[in-house]
Amino acid sequence: QCWLMEGISEKKPLKGLVSGKPPTRKPFAPPPASKGKASGSLYCFALMVPEGYEEGLLKWQHDNKAGIFGCDQAAVYSNTHITIAPAVVTQVVNSTLKCGYGGDSMSALNAWIFIEVWRKLIAVGDYKKHDWVVKVDPDAVFFPDRLSKLLVKYQGAGYINNCRYGMHGPIELFSSRAIDTLAEDYKLSWDGKAPKTCVTKMDFGQWGEDMFMDQCLSKILEVKPVPTDATLMCESHCDCNAWYWCNEGDDMVSYHPFKSIDSYKNCMANAMGSSSKATIRA
Repeated sequence: QCWLMEGISEKKPLKGLVSGKPPTRKPFAPPPASKGKASGSLYCFALMVPEGYEEGLLKWQHDNKAGIFGCDQAAVYSNTHITIAPAVVTQVVNSTLKCGYGGDSMSALNAWIFIEVWRKLIAVGDYKKHDWVVKVDPDAVFFPDRLSKLLVKYQGAGYINNCRYGMHGPIELFSSRAIDTLAEDYKLSWDGKAPKTCVTKMDFGQWGEDMFMDQCLSKILEVKPVPTDATLMCESHCDCNAWYWCNEGDDMVSYHPFKSIDSYKNCMANAMGSSSKATIRA
C-alpha cells in the first residue's frame, strides 16, 4: 500500500482503500483468552518452519498470550526440537517441511507434510481432552475468544468451513469427533502413517493440505454437518479485500497474512479497536 505525501484523505469505492496520509496506529492491548465452557474447549496448534520468521512470531504471541496461546491448550509442531518458551517445546514431525507449488492458485502442495503432522497430533493425543481442534498458521492474527463465541451456534458440527470456495489453510476448525474419525482411517494403513481410505481414493498430487482435509473428511469419511462461516477468516483469497486493515468487526476470528511482529501487533490493535495503552513485550 502507498500514501500520497500531502493532501486530504478521500474515501474510494473499494472498501478499505483510502488515499492520503496513513491512519494513526492504535495502541496494542493484550487480547482476551478463550472462554470455552458453553462453546467447548479449544486445542490450538501451529506448524512452524524453523530458521525463519515464524519462530520469532510465535515467541511474541506466547509472551503476549496472543493467537493460539489464548486457547485452552496450545502446541507447536516442527521438524526439530525448538523451545518456544520454557513450557512450550515443539512436537517433532518426520518431514523436511519442504514442498513444491502448483495447482490452479500456485499454492503450496503440502498435503503429505500435513498427513505427517496429523499423524503426530493423533499420536500425541492431547486433542482428545478438548472439544475442538484448531490449526492456525503462525502468520494468522487469531482471536480465540471470538471463536468461542462463534462456536456456541455450531455445537454438533463435524467441522466448519471458512470460505465459500472451500476450506483455506490459515485457520482450520475441526471437532474432536472429526479427528477421531481421521485417526481410525490412519489405523487402516499398514504402517499407520497415512489415512488409508483418503490417500487411496483421492488424486491429490496438486492439492494443498487444506483441500486434502476438506475432501478427505467430507467426501471420503463423510464427516457431517459442515457449515460455512465467513467470519472465521479474512484474507484476499476469500473476497476479504480489506484484510490488511483488520477492521471487519468484532466478530472476525482471524486475519491473514501478517509475517512480521510489527504488522501482526498492528493488525491485532486495529481489530480490537484498543484505545488504552498497554505494556507489551517487544
